[in-house]
Amino acid sequence: MNVRNVITFLTLLFLPALAFAVGDSGDVAQARAELISANLGLVKLVIFLIGFTLFVSGGYKLKLLTDEGGKMGKGVPLVYMIIGAVLMNVTLAIGVFGNTYFKAGDFCFVVEEGAINNACMNTEISGVTGELKARIEKLSSGSTAQAFMDNVQFIIGIFQIVGLIYFSVGAYGIAEVSNGSSKENGYGKPIITMFASALIIDLPHTAQMAIDTLEQIGINF
Repeated sequence: MNVRNVITFLTLLFLPALAFAVGDSGDVAQARAELISANLGLVKLVIFLIGFTLFVSGGYKLKLLTDEGGKMGKGVPLVYMIIGAVLMNVTLAIGVFGNTYFKAGDFCFVVEEGAINNACMNTEISGVTGELKARIEKLSSGSTAQAFMDNVQFIIGIFQIVGLIYFSVGAYGIAEVSNGSSKENGYGKPIITMFASALIIDLPHTAQMAIDTLEQIGINF
């Protein structure tokens, strides 16, 4: 199973539709939210199935190792099962990953279940875009500023799906390295992929941390 081909197919499948689903009406906004949610559900399902396959494969390898012995290391089946469990619970895994390494707080998807989740990272989104929203309200109207905020959240929703995909690619890469399929790259590349994608998934927190860091060294926006 070539997971990268599956991931590429999914990306090409939904990104053009999301990119061109533009408009100002409430119906279009609702359609965009439903489209992002549907593709998020599809991606989660595919990732779960890949994780389940890895977990079962790891159990089978462990059985072969126990019953017959084999050339593979004892760690290979365990890595397969651990990565399989991670992919089957990928949202929880990303939350734990973010809390452990970035102290990011609770993780959530900005667009889910066919609507914008206004409670999800609202403080961080407002912190990053609040000044710009206020300027838009002065120049135009409150409805235009709200439309701007909605578009920001849609964009974050798209980035979260892309980050989710590549977090899973990184996790799968660890299983490949353990099995000897990608030894030339080692564990560094998949781990870096997981770090980078976790930052993308948690984009509002990431942007706020970057702004706070720049302000500490005297650069203000």
